[in-house]
Amino acid sequence: MTVDANLLSRVRKLLALTTSPNVHEATSAAALAQALIARHKLQGWLDADEAVSGDPDPITDARDQPLEISKRLRKWKVVLAAALADANGCMAYTLDRGADQAIVLIGRARDRAAVGELWSWLVARIAWLSATHGAGQDRQWHEAFRIGCVATVAEQLARVAGEVRAELGAAALMRVDPVVRAEREALERFAQERLKLAKGRGIRVDAAAWEAGRTAAETLDVAPSRAKQGGLPARRR
Repeated sequence: MTVDANLLSRVRKLLALTTSPNVHEATSAAALAQALIARHKLQGWLDADEAVSGDPDPITDARDQPLEISKRLRKWKVVLAAALADANGCMAYTLDRGADQAIVLIGRARDRAAVGELWSWLVARIAWLSATHGAGQDRQWHEAFRIGCVATVAEQLARVAGEVRAELGAAALMRVDPVVRAEREALERFAQERLKLAKGRGIRVDAAAWEAGRTAAETLDVAPSRAKQGGLPARRR
């Protein structure tokens, strides 16, 4: 499965609803976009029934196309990149580039493209939530608040994945799950053999601000009910 331009176009149209003054309309767009991405990937595996070795979209280290580059990376963006990467079959790491630092993705082009679409939307929305809820607060408060937002978003992304998987029958999951495991193993092997990444350090934040961010991020509704999402087409068993 290669990058699907039609899929990315549909994702962009959904996320374009962020220009709406209706917050619930805008946040539902992200939920639908993530579900659309996950559903498309599962359906591709079912249709192609292909193994990782036959995938024409190889794993690459996209350091020439960083998600973010800055003199000093914000911790909440590093955490967000890791959450989105994990939800979409990628890995994220930080890289020193002279006087700058970058957030880089490892993964297949189709998965990195999906992360990129969601990244742009969520960075803007989390920053908006922080500004709305934290007027007059210092930078440390905003950092903790935004990391709290990311924690809630990560949980909602995991629920999206679970709901989309639940749409498949047991027979279909028996076909898909070995491919999922093989892709993850290939990704981890690539990271270990090519990059030898060091483990990141823990992050300490203001607990109250972190909890406020978790609560505020619930309005992002990244994981809508299946009634809103629609479902995978019925499969023969």
